[in-house]
Amino acid sequence: MNKRIHGTNAARAAEILRELGFGIHETAIILALNRLGSSTVGSLSDATGIHQANLYNVLDGLMNRGLVVQIKKRPKTFDFAPLGHLRDLLMGKIDQLIMSLEQIQNEGDSRIEVPALIYTLKGNTDVQAKIISMIGNANKEILLVVPDINEMNPAITDALHKASKRKVRIRIVHSGKPLKLGFRVAQRIKKQVMGVDLVVDRSVALLAMPDLSICGWADIPMIAYQLQEFLEQTWKLSREVKK
Repeated sequence: MNKRIHGTNAARAAEILRELGFGIHETAIILALNRLGSSTVGSLSDATGIHQANLYNVLDGLMNRGLVVQIKKRPKTFDFAPLGHLRDLLMGKIDQLIMSLEQIQNEGDSRIEVPALIYTLKGNTDVQAKIISMIGNANKEILLVVPDINEMNPAITDALHKASKRKVRIRIVHSGKPLKLGFRVAQRIKKQVMGVDLVVDRSVALLAMPDLSICGWADIPMIAYQLQEFLEQTWKLSREVKK
């Protein structure tokens, strides 16, 4: 378990990082490197409470995104990239989002009007309950995208296990380390998963914040189909986990 984060600035930074989709371990390492400066794996382990074996996996992911750099080989020493790089990375994502939304708005009359309701749920407990309910009602297939499968609530994992026993096809895309769940599930790895997306039987869809604080869901097949098509592209572009 990570050591408690002290200080108002650190707590605020941690909250924002989690809202942006960074995992608990990623957040702890980012804060530690910014607080301590260049650090060895041992120093980071002491500062965060994360076991060294797990630290290497998280550091590799952060280095792949250009947020952490290795500055010495012996002993392995790491530092956080210039903050300007983080700003450029996030602003680039925002620019892409704005551009996509502008293109949608500019479609004008060619847009498909969907006479449907999208329901909103707030609160981690209610959002998790909805996810578990959707998985519990699955008959054919489940396509789930999560930031880190290793941090998934055990109750959700249990619901997936029961779905697997019902011969439901389960696919999960995540940005964490491949995990042996003890039941049949296909996993693929994608960097920078920024939220939770779920489609069940191509008929019910849900999109949620990474911390499951709020979600939108719809049981309209047309909406579910559109999200399914988007997630299918995410699946195809993600790295396959070797069995």
